[in-house]
Formats: sequence, C-alpha cells, structure tokens
Amino acid sequence: MFVTIEHEIHDAARFQPCAEQVFPLPEGLQVHLFLPATDLSRAVGLYEAPSLERLRDHLDPTLGDASTQRYFPVAEERAIGLPAYDPGPSTELAAG
Repeated sequence: MFVTIEHEIHDAARFQPCAEQVFPLPEGLQVHLFLPATDLSRAVGLYEAPSLERLRDHLDPTLGDASTQRYFPVAEERAIGLPAYDPGPSTELAAG
C-alpha cells in the first residue's frame, strides 16, 4: 500500500540527522518521494509499506520530537502519478 506522511518540522537542525537515521529502511518499506518546504517547516513523503502502522512504528521513534507526523493511506484508485507497485523486496541496494 502507499502511505503519505505530512511532517510538521519543529526543529529543522535536529530533523535532518534524525531523518537520516531511518535509513536503510527495513525490508517491506520503500520511500518514493520526500518533498521538503523551502523553509524546512514542513515536508511530505510518499512511502510504500505493508501497513501504515509498520511505517509509523519505524519512523516515529527515530524522528522523536523534532517533528510531528500525520500518516494517511493513499486512495490509489484516485491518485495521479503513483509509481508502479512493486510487491517484491526492494532492490535499491542490490544494484551497487
């Protein structure tokens, strides 16, 4: 499933190092987009995950209080521009 995250960033200087710590993502989680605002007060991400809860359980503890996340499942049948669905394991690192 696709999940969108809205990050309300409370401390941009702390958010970036925290966000870097979520990688590499565990098997089954894949990030497709990360779109920060120019002032770094907010960001939006598009992820692929087996469930919203699995993604939240991975990200929230690492991001801590540097930001507040709002998660919602994407209505795929109404979305425009979603990447092709890949039900298999991520191969991002396998090519290197």
